[in-house]
Amino acid sequence: MKNIKKNKKLYIVELLLFISIIVFNIFYKNDLLMDGSIVLITIVSLLLFGLFKDNSYIKPSINRIVISSLLAFFVLTYASGLILGFNRTIFILNTNYIARIIILGVIVIICEEVLRYIIAKKSNGSIIPLVVYGILISLLNIMIEINGLDYSNRELVFVFISITVIPIISREFLCSYLTYKVSYVPSLIFKLVIVLYGYILPIIPNLGYYLYAVFNVVLVYIIYYFSSKSIAYAEKSNYYSRKVSSYIFYLPVLIVLIFVVILVSGIFRYKMIAIGSNSMEPVFSRGDAIVYDKNGIDNIKIGDVIAFRQSGVVITHRIVKIGNNIIKTKG
Repeated sequence: MKNIKKNKKLYIVELLLFISIIVFNIFYKNDLLMDGSIVLITIVSLLLFGLFKDNSYIKPSINRIVISSLLAFFVLTYASGLILGFNRTIFILNTNYIARIIILGVIVIICEEVLRYIIAKKSNGSIIPLVVYGILISLLNIMIEINGLDYSNRELVFVFISITVIPIISREFLCSYLTYKVSYVPSLIFKLVIVLYGYILPIIPNLGYYLYAVFNVVLVYIIYYFSSKSIAYAEKSNYYSRKVSSYIFYLPVLIVLIFVVILVSGIFRYKMIAIGSNSMEPVFSRGDAIVYDKNGIDNIKIGDVIAFRQSGVVITHRIVKIGNNIIKTKG
């Protein structure tokens, strides 16, 4: 009861957030107003509680764990894409897309994590306000994704829970854990990358819904596991904490370098090359990196893009005609 009285202002802030979620996602659905309300609630909270100094000594170690785990995640998923293929994202290089999706998305995520940090630091030792906040943000993200779901189809509901609800809940409670134990910085890094990369990168691996969900949940667990270990050991030995986190940080970097060297050198089936001209725009532009399959020409067809060597130079062109052991390409 005492904690409830002490945290009365925090619960009022969370009540405002809950009302905004219900109003702008059910009664008057409007994404811009929802985003605006999060920004406004964050500003009001800063005025009420002020801005705190972030002096966590373990923050650099946890930041390295988060960054290295994300790096390993992208290496593994994009390596899987070489086998499973890639899909284009909705990325469009225009002013409206950058302003609406990227810039506003970044601002909203920053506000969410700053608000989470305020709640964590002003909760008077109680984790209940932070748990409530994690539930609210999870609810918000689930309601954004739930549009058009057929509730009568139990199979679709199960799929939605598996590939959307569980990853969202695990992501938000990892952010709450990192914020409560360390700082808002590692949770902000994690959330910015994991939420926005599909909007910023032009292609993503074709993992399928279930494999994508598994990768995301495993990523959350790995960050939680190593972070909790590092936090626990930091209380006993600051040196050991730095040693563990540095090791975890440099190992994925080494994996990335090896992976890039293998692709560029073409030791195995796939090889990476750079496009040297604008002859295939808008599909490829000068300087784009592509990965091609060296397995031969048995299954090629008209419309495919092939890479072939001419006068010692690798050229990429689209096939327009096949016949009599001759392949004609556009250009």
